[in-house]
Amino acid sequence: MSVDNPHPTAREPAAGTAVRPPRPGPAAALRGKVEMYRTLMSIPDNGAVGTWTVLSPLVSQAPKALPLVGDRYRRRRSALYEQDMRLLNDVLASSPLAGRYWVWSGLLLGWAREGRVLSHDVGDADLGVEAEDADLLLRAEEHLVAAGFHRWFCFRNRAGRLTQRVVVRHGFRFEFFLMDNVGEGLQAFHVYGPGRSGPVELAGHLPKQELEPFEFLGRRWMKPRDHELWLRTCYGDWRTPDPSWGMFDDRSLVAHRSWVPGADSAG
Repeated sequence: MSVDNPHPTAREPAAGTAVRPPRPGPAAALRGKVEMYRTLMSIPDNGAVGTWTVLSPLVSQAPKALPLVGDRYRRRRSALYEQDMRLLNDVLASSPLAGRYWVWSGLLLGWAREGRVLSHDVGDADLGVEAEDADLLLRAEEHLVAAGFHRWFCFRNRAGRLTQRVVVRHGFRFEFFLMDNVGEGLQAFHVYGPGRSGPVELAGHLPKQELEPFEFLGRRWMKPRDHELWLRTCYGDWRTPDPSWGMFDDRSLVAHRSWVPGADSAG
């Protein structure tokens, strides 16, 4: 899940209905990205993130649009991304987070449907962590930084709770989503992105499950035991590719609000 992609074909619910907004022009898309980055920089935790680190995911995407260069660049980037995924796995295997994080969202979908990273998902790794393991994630970050990863943005929801931490390497994002247990066998997660009237915060619920190991990219990872249940919950017919799918189409979403970090905790 990416803050850089506004998902122009996604649906935003309004008055109980789902409506696909028109595709924004380049200027509107740029404004959406600027608003997102401005909001992220307003979070005190992100004050130490350097400018180059902030921009590296955007800069790394630019050559893909160049004629002739684009295809070769994408292939090289895909191979480098898989290499960095293996490095992340190796580093975390000897960290406090070993065995306590899992693959989900687009990364899980790619493995389950095609046995590989989806081409449009290269550079955007989605990983889940129990919210109660936030301290373990912070300690594991030290291992990743020592191995050449860099701290990128962290995300806080309207209640001010930490919901996501991200590290980057070679312009690739490795996103750790902190999931809360919310009763009735559910876990809550939050995602963020550009909306028509500014940044939005989306909350979703997924069935809580035990984890089990699986093989992917030459390494052993963890995933929810019934991964097909998770994929159906998010995507519906997950076996059929849908190029128009965007984050607003996620069937697990239960709330959609404007995003102002910490707004509900003020005062």
